[in-house]
Amino acid sequence: MHVPAILRAKIIETCRPELTAKAWYQAWKGVPDLPLLQDAMLRCWLESGATDSVRGLGPAFLPARCRAGTQPDLLAILRQAGVATLGACWKAGDAIEAMLFGASARMRLLLSDETRQYQFEVPADGRRFRLPLPRPTGVWSLAFADSEGQPQLLQGSPLVFAPPHRVVPVQTGTQVAVAVSAPAQARPVDIVIPVYGDAPRTRACIESVLTSLRHNTTPAALLVVDDASPEPELSAWLDTQAANGRLHLLRNPRNLGFIETCNRAMREHPERDIMLLNADTLVHGDWLDRLRATLYSAPDIATATPWTNNGEISSFPKIATNARGPNPAQLARLDGTAAALRQSGRTEDLELPTCCGFAMLIKRSVLDEIGLLDGVHLVRGYGEEVDWCLRASATGHRHLLSTGVFIAHTGTVSFRFEKTLRVRENRAVLAARYPRYHADYARFLSDDPLLEARTALRDALEEQRCDWLTAAVQLLEGAAEVARPVPQALPSSCMRIGVWQHRQHHPHSSKVLSLARLIASRPELSMRLLVIGEASEALWHTGVVDVLQSGIWDETTLLTDAALVGMTGCAALLVQHTLTTPLGVPRTELDESFDPEVWLNNWLAQHKAPPPARKKRQSKLKEAAAA
Repeated sequence: MHVPAILRAKIIETCRPELTAKAWYQAWKGVPDLPLLQDAMLRCWLESGATDSVRGLGPAFLPARCRAGTQPDLLAILRQAGVATLGACWKAGDAIEAMLFGASARMRLLLSDETRQYQFEVPADGRRFRLPLPRPTGVWSLAFADSEGQPQLLQGSPLVFAPPHRVVPVQTGTQVAVAVSAPAQARPVDIVIPVYGDAPRTRACIESVLTSLRHNTTPAALLVVDDASPEPELSAWLDTQAANGRLHLLRNPRNLGFIETCNRAMREHPERDIMLLNADTLVHGDWLDRLRATLYSAPDIATATPWTNNGEISSFPKIATNARGPNPAQLARLDGTAAALRQSGRTEDLELPTCCGFAMLIKRSVLDEIGLLDGVHLVRGYGEEVDWCLRASATGHRHLLSTGVFIAHTGTVSFRFEKTLRVRENRAVLAARYPRYHADYARFLSDDPLLEARTALRDALEEQRCDWLTAAVQLLEGAAEVARPVPQALPSSCMRIGVWQHRQHHPHSSKVLSLARLIASRPELSMRLLVIGEASEALWHTGVVDVLQSGIWDETTLLTDAALVGMTGCAALLVQHTLTTPLGVPRTELDESFDPEVWLNNWLAQHKAPPPARKKRQSKLKEAAAA
């Protein structure tokens, strides 16, 4: 829902006007495909002088807006930002549809695949046009010539046309027999690193891999694919490394996006296993040998992935929560400790529903069986590894967390702002293809079968007084923020109870719903619940609940959850016993003993409703809530 995102932005806009532009960006991240939020954010950026950000992200909205006919407002904003000519394209059955917005009535358009280029004269006045494909399959890029004669890709390009993969939906955890006639024989490995930008991090990644190769016995080669990088210095450095024989370099003549770049690399040596590695990672020691031992620990294993600071389900120290990346010395301690625990038998490799694609070792025999990544339906990147893993699971294969390996990962280097939009688009594809996956994934997070192994690693690092772990835990838990006194409450016409970091799948979430229904049945109380976190439809429908998305605290946070608790005047917080809450706000544990009716009656006996707020301030807050 977009209401919590807008509400949080309006609160910041009301209380901290200087943070308005950043507040709308945070709101947009919650619902990135909503035109209302797209335009509100871009206008705020323009007003604050962030024109480059408007030019960088705004055009990415164009394909969906053109298809829906909602592009006029967006185009006006982009014109104000100085974008003179732009276009968008999308797949329409077995053809391509597109729209161009230029200074002239017609323009020359280039349609290219990996081998040929075709030219078309097309309207550039915003009319929709259709192009037939010269061939029914391939990766097609559309571009127009800019004012300097350089080709500029249309938004939405490249477009992938290929026969669809056969998808057999399977519920996570379902056991499917896999036919294995003999134990699979380990193969040489191609370490595949797709490269686009961010030269310093990319070079650090490649150097860490090259340095590590002498510590590994696995026959391996480094295969780097330059996906038409816009950084000439990075491309030149890669050329030098390839000329010196340090790596094998492929270069895409036009940008193909992450998925098709990976597919090209995986086709290069069809006899080798594949180690997909993002260009913003760091590795250490004999990491590849240890991952390979996991991959070949059983014949039905399709993939192996390591611990990391930023890797969704395999994140450490908290599942599905990103932490800052360690430096090389800290990585050596993290990886070495994980390896020692695994070698001593204190941890074991664990099954995952899917792996995280930032670092994923893939068995070639499974690639041969189910095919490569799906670049036909998934856009550019994000979610492609989930789809591939679920396809593998449907044929009886499993995926393992290699608990004896830790790889550092920065995250969100290639796509920057665009990541949020791509995740949203591809998540919708996965939801349609695997209807139960997101519920199964949420259940996995709630059950957390990785907790014991994660705790063992954390305990071992705490014994070593690991500085990275100390800093990561403090940042993730917002220790510095919740330790501060909460700000003074704004005037309010109702009593408010907070629900701290609420999750729909929490064992006692039903008690929160019961409490909300009790409050709704007694309108004379003038009481509401402020839920910070997630809320079910049933909770929303009680009519007495306000929901604000929870924000992970870091130094860039505009308005912390703790500050919201204070500003909204929460008189008490309902909370899981394991969570830290802001100072000065009474807390009540949400556990087996919590009885909503008993608690509400006891609380009401000790508190009185606040006096009505001044009309002027009430009006301002009502305007924020209405928006």
